[in-house]
Amino acid sequence: MSDTSNTNTGGQAAGQQPNIVIAPECQDIFVDGVIGAMVRDGVVRINLVNTRFNIDGSQVEHAVVSRMIMSRSGVRNLHAALEQLMGRLTRSADGRREDDPAEDES
Repeated sequence: MSDTSNTNTGGQAAGQQPNIVIAPECQDIFVDGVIGAMVRDGVVRINLVNTRFNIDGSQVEHAVVSRMIMSRSGVRNLHAALEQLMGRLTRSADGRREDDPAEDES
């Protein structure tokens, strides 16, 4: 991951940034979108999908490639992080503002 935003999370004092480390077993996944989300017993489940052709190539289908399962408070933190990200995005092709320096992907 090339950009990690520090957001205030549960258990952190106001103004204190959490120490973020990337665990060796962390995997990046690519998804085209989200189809279906539900809350059951206080747990939020979100289906992450990729769009692809079916086996004979005749139709496009949405394949669930992963599920994100979070607590309600985790979803609120995710929402806050996405709100910050959306504030930085523009309609440019690569998602960068014109005044942002290009970021290197590693």
